[in-house]
Amino acid sequence: MSEILKEVEEKILKILRKTPLISRADISRESNFSKPVVSQIISKFISEGAVEEKEIGESSKKGGKKPILLSFIPDYKYIIGIDVGGNKIISVLTDLDGNIIKKYRGITKGIKTKEELTDAVKNSINQVMPEIKSKVIGIGIGVPGTTDMKSGFIYYLPAFKIKNFNLSEKINEIYSVPVIVSNDVTANAFGEMWKGAAKNSKNIFLTAIGTGTGSGIIINGDVYTGSHNMAGEFGYVITDWQNEKNDSDKTFGHLENWFSGHAIEKKVYEKFGKEVTAIDFFDDIERNNDYKKIFYDSCEHLALGISNIINLLDPEIIVITGGIGYNRYEIIIETIMKTLKETVPEEILSKISFERGKLGDLGVALGAVSLVHDILFMKL
Repeated sequence: MSEILKEVEEKILKILRKTPLISRADISRESNFSKPVVSQIISKFISEGAVEEKEIGESSKKGGKKPILLSFIPDYKYIIGIDVGGNKIISVLTDLDGNIIKKYRGITKGIKTKEELTDAVKNSINQVMPEIKSKVIGIGIGVPGTTDMKSGFIYYLPAFKIKNFNLSEKINEIYSVPVIVSNDVTANAFGEMWKGAAKNSKNIFLTAIGTGTGSGIIINGDVYTGSHNMAGEFGYVITDWQNEKNDSDKTFGHLENWFSGHAIEKKVYEKFGKEVTAIDFFDDIERNNDYKKIFYDSCEHLALGISNIINLLDPEIIVITGGIGYNRYEIIIETIMKTLKETVPEEILSKISFERGKLGDLGVALGAVSLVHDILFMKL
């Protein structure tokens, strides 16, 4: 149950949100709560601005008084969601249905200290904060690293080389609003389940391929964070230990050193002695056989990592997103499928859907919103 709503109130509000126009009598029948209990709770919701009496309905076939139909008001409260990336920061202000009211995009490149990170997050919040601050029920923040979602503690952010920092406490001190800090890809998976490619799915594996490679895992509709809140570090999966045990680059994980924006740029530099961005790499890949070889080798390792996940978890859907994963989805899925067909039993692989993330660069911010909604307000 959420932290804000009591169990009975939550059940009634779920019915209201599922059925846009509904009478008190219908809520009573559907919830199995007495009419006086329903009326009392509806009166409370109306006084708080969460519900309004929208219109007059039709009488039943037996006649009688026409019912007053009720409607949920999603913007009676707000949520702020933030995506802290290695190069950019995106913040959104949404209503309780996830509709975006304000949006901001800034730069994080060059951040090196905890103070600079806090200032960047603070600025992004200020850019979308509504005039009535008390309407914000919580702030969700997705960050590119290992976190403890329960405490808001960040263990390590490779992109900034920042360790051991409680960002949740810092932001809560400034705004006096509950703050939830999550791994960014975990938040992204939650967002795709709520509003995107994995809607109506309960068992989801999402991998985000950008500067690094990470994942979010949803099991039976709940985010899976593991015993120590560190599950989903897909970038550390081993696919070739004979080579990987000699990795000198410890900033990123073993799989990330095979396939990520960082890995691609590094491989091109090591082989050809020139600096090429991941964007330029993919733009030139059809004309450059050397680039194709790097890409195909990298995809084989990505496919082996996904193969292990499928054989272990048997998810309903694999969602691929992130800067590279989203924009280069077609060539990635076509290439990795060849290896997946060789490493995953056909009877398992044939039942799994593969989808590009639908939320694009708003996936983490909206996912952070959905985590706040789920934990602090109510679980949909």
